Amino acid sequence: MPIVKIDDTDFTVEKGTSVLQAALANDIEIPHYCYHPALEIVGSCRMCLVKVEGMPKLQVSCNTFVGDVPSDKKIDGKYDMVVSTQDELVQQEQKNILEFLLLNHPLDCPVCDQAGECDLQDYAFKYGNAHSRFEEDKRVRPNEYLGSQIVINHNRCILCSRCVRFTREISGSSELFVEARGYNSKISVLEEKPLDNLLAGNVADICPVGALLSTDYIHKNRIWNLDKQPSICQDCSVGCNVDVFHQKDQILRLTPRENHSVNKFFMCDKGRYGFHRFEEIERLTVPMIMSEGGFIETTWDEAIEKTVDELNGAGKGIAGIASPFHTNEANFMLGRLVNGNVGTLPPITSEEINYPSGFRISGDRSPNRHGMNDVCPSIVDDFASAVERKDIRFLYLLDDGIDRELNELWKGMLEKIDFVVVQSYAMTDVSKCADIVLPGQAPFEREGTITNDMGRVQWLRPSVTTKGESRPDWEIPMLIQSKYTGVEGLTDVSSVMNEIGKDFAAYSDITFFRLGDQGLPLNGKAEE
Repeated sequence: MPIVKIDDTDFTVEKGTSVLQAALANDIEIPHYCYHPALEIVGSCRMCLVKVEGMPKLQVSCNTFVGDVPSDKKIDGKYDMVVSTQDELVQQEQKNILEFLLLNHPLDCPVCDQAGECDLQDYAFKYGNAHSRFEEDKRVRPNEYLGSQIVINHNRCILCSRCVRFTREISGSSELFVEARGYNSKISVLEEKPLDNLLAGNVADICPVGALLSTDYIHKNRIWNLDKQPSICQDCSVGCNVDVFHQKDQILRLTPRENHSVNKFFMCDKGRYGFHRFEEIERLTVPMIMSEGGFIETTWDEAIEKTVDELNGAGKGIAGIASPFHTNEANFMLGRLVNGNVGTLPPITSEEINYPSGFRISGDRSPNRHGMNDVCPSIVDDFASAVERKDIRFLYLLDDGIDRELNELWKGMLEKIDFVVVQSYAMTDVSKCADIVLPGQAPFEREGTITNDMGRVQWLRPSVTTKGESRPDWEIPMLIQSKYTGVEGLTDVSSVMNEIGKDFAAYSDITFFRLGDQGLPLNGKAEE
């Protein structure tokens, strides 16, 4: 393999690796704008210039590749390439390029939404001149909406073309293009073809200078005021890795987190903006019991006592409804409570969308169907027949939440069951069919594991605190089982993970520590 020397440090790299890739992989910073690992290399910004020994002029590092040099032509008898990022000429050219990029850039860092995440701002401090020699009037253009969710500030744009290449190569929709030439160039969109594809929000993420902004987040808060929590998108079975930005228990935005085994660098807009549907729901925070006049509040002790009494009276007629919207741990504890007699509600589906780049939006809108099937292996398909035969007297149901619309068939089935317990975070159609409603956690409050449709187990982390008297989803059936059997229950979600590993060999080595931010493949079904 080729050996490259960058700033007096030796590295062994794959043949065909660019100098920029080799540097970034080894924590050597080379400033760049137009380069993005998921996009075609164009080398247009010229910011990543380096000096390569033996070449007459500075080279664009993103488009300069390391190859195997014959042994008799290796530098110092060892190196296939020797690179300097600190050469005096390199540093001067970086200053010159930054000066050009900032000619028309507004001095609006204090009010720019990109501040704190802006490569232009960071590089200007590190590599730029302290003062600009540009004395003429700056070019000023009005902001434009490229689509319903993206606005462009032309004055900040440096024409790196990341956004244009994204719509061509990743979404395959080609809405964006560079209009005009030279000084008059700008990013534009055809009037009859706005930027409204389901991946449009990603152009704001990949813009390095705050020219493209999400209308959903613009002017809401400063990035340094927010807490960031790595987690998993819960809007389909792909399980895109995300960062959840929140403040004072309010989620303000979601952005994709890099994971080459799942979503690579991007996420869809369904997941990006999906958290809004939880903002104004009728949230359940205390146990509720049905009385003659409707639901009334009760205590946890009373609710558990009543549930256990009904369990004792149901004999063998005990069943549960697992949910692919809940974690592996919650479904596992449900299975233990009802001795594996588990069914499911009809799946929530939509059209599966596959993009030319390989990115996909699953047609299965639930995040954990794979995991639910793993930890509840004996799911009853024909649940309706069991209800009609009066085989089920007691039903414990994990509610899918506000994404579930209960049809009349299932409403009729639930009415035929003597006693129904629903674990939910909202007063949904399912909750309204219950005799007792037990308040569980909402999405973004849950912690545990979910298994995506490719068999990758991932760590679902809570981003906001659990509301009111609501309890962790795995804990509620555990408390009932403990009261029902007289056996001391488990203490935390990690203990439940250990129990899953004992019962199901495929999960035997799963721990939060091993999962980390990237997750683990299950039985080698997913690629590392």
